[in-house]
Amino acid sequence: MTPVAESRAHGVGDQCSFASDVFHSLSQPLTALQCSLELSLARDQTSQEFRASVEAALQNAERLRQKLLLLRELSEADDPGDFSAPLELRQLLQELREDLLPVCESAGGCFDLTCDPVQIRGNRNKLARAFFYLLEYLLRSGPRASLSVHVAQTNERQVEIRMTFSGTESAAVLGDDASDPVSAGEVEIARRTFRSVGGDLASVDSAAGQSVWIASLPLAE
Repeated sequence: MTPVAESRAHGVGDQCSFASDVFHSLSQPLTALQCSLELSLARDQTSQEFRASVEAALQNAERLRQKLLLLRELSEADDPGDFSAPLELRQLLQELREDLLPVCESAGGCFDLTCDPVQIRGNRNKLARAFFYLLEYLLRSGPRASLSVHVAQTNERQVEIRMTFSGTESAAVLGDDASDPVSAGEVEIARRTFRSVGGDLASVDSAAGQSVWIASLPLAE
């Protein structure tokens, strides 16, 4: 069985578990929204109390909307899309660097990229979105975040993209969040997208004050 076929088979086997996780995650903001509105009807006596209740309800509604958006992305992440044409990885990462560099600089950090020209297998739009979700989420996880991305060919079949975040929480802390496919949906979107073309994503042990993630992607044939 090919890596892509294995990935799809694994995804089918996880559907029931994922649906249960989704239901549990969405039920919390829905319950909070219902309770806040019911309490407002039963308790609020002044316009200030009513306004506070409405603001709380709006916050719960926004959290629910964000989770639904991530769920839509997650539902499509296992589909590799059209990857018939080879993809230039360095160009893709350079464009992501241009998008995210202002985020790093505004936090007092930097974004270093080391990548020789290399062609990989994958759909450009899906991989670009996966990398953006992952990098933006991890940069957002801590102050003064700096990012270093180093790409190296590990063998004749794949490349390794090593992403080191300085000033973020530890990989162990982020790993706890990643066990929930909704609360850390950005990480799961990237992982599933990479796996759909025969790659993968994992966090590795790192020094204090750093978070290191390694993605692997197949070379173009």
